[in-house]
Amino acid sequence: MRIESTKDNLRRAVSFATKATGKKLPLQILGQILLEVKNKNFFIKATNLDLGIEIKVSGKIQGEGRVAVSGTLLENHLNNLPEQTMVTLETTGNNLSITTPGSTTLITTLPAGDFPEIPHILTKGEMSISIDTSALVIGLRSVLYAASLTDLKPELSTVYLKGEEGELIFVATDSFRLAEKRITDQKFSPNEILEKGILIPLRNAVEIMRVLDESKGMTKVSFNKNQISFEAEGSYITSRLVEGPFPAYEHLLPKSFSTQIVVLKEDLISALRLVSVFSDRFHQIGVKIISEDALFELHSKNQDAGEATVKIDATIEGEGLDISLNARYLSDCFQIISKDSVSLGFNGKDKALLLRMVGDRSFSYLVMPLHK
Repeated sequence: MRIESTKDNLRRAVSFATKATGKKLPLQILGQILLEVKNKNFFIKATNLDLGIEIKVSGKIQGEGRVAVSGTLLENHLNNLPEQTMVTLETTGNNLSITTPGSTTLITTLPAGDFPEIPHILTKGEMSISIDTSALVIGLRSVLYAASLTDLKPELSTVYLKGEEGELIFVATDSFRLAEKRITDQKFSPNEILEKGILIPLRNAVEIMRVLDESKGMTKVSFNKNQISFEAEGSYITSRLVEGPFPAYEHLLPKSFSTQIVVLKEDLISALRLVSVFSDRFHQIGVKIISEDALFELHSKNQDAGEATVKIDATIEGEGLDISLNARYLSDCFQIISKDSVSLGFNGKDKALLLRMVGDRSFSYLVMPLHK
């Protein structure tokens, strides 16, 4: 087989596919990526049996065949080629020849016969939905950072995906904070599996988001009890699902508050950056609210470094409050806040803070207090 394509097209596909490989896998072949030409189409594939990725690459194609190579080697080589370079890939015996106008390289290959097939979910119409790709990416990005980074409780190291009529709900929590994003106005009806909710492993959800972030149009999402797949604009990703129930969280989202603040997003971000310099190893900061003085301030103190206090202009309603929070947890959500102002709702020093965007209730972020 022989493929001629641009460096950028190849590098993008190889980079995505390599994320599904690794060194500590049960089979050597799983540490490789598969280059396959079939029916005049060229695909780059990879799987670790937990996550599978297929990327269709455009270019001039001759012949058919499949070969396994080190994705890391190929990616490193492509990264070092000049920009805007045309690259020719061709199999020669047990090697992959990589030719550009100014270089020739051979990479040793492995037989592709042992490479496992990446599963394609066979579903009835009611077992799949179509959703705008950009909305899907926003949903994932809005909650990923709140998931647990350890597997001690597997259900917490996931993104929870649930469907309601015309609405797709994304949730993640590590038990110290929780993020929920609702994608509305979607033209699908829920089914039994989606109504119950499914759990996508966090590591896989990150890669799914990366691949789909460069796609446009609609994504077809198919699922069964054990597997979910995403198909969009030349990309196909499939992931296993985590078994077990996601924590019942709806009752944790308060409907009313004893103290509520509206503040400019940039003012709060700047204040958090300033006080975080002197926060302790738990990233602890103090939040003080005095309603009658219209005072909203953040404070931090580190015995080994110093302390800082920042006053912030804000609209305040309700009771005064003195509460400790994790500054890093609070800061994490601002990467996806699109509005200029946010509201902070409190119900005493022992209850969680609820952060929302002003004028947009599709996103909710719950942060538990720290005890001094």
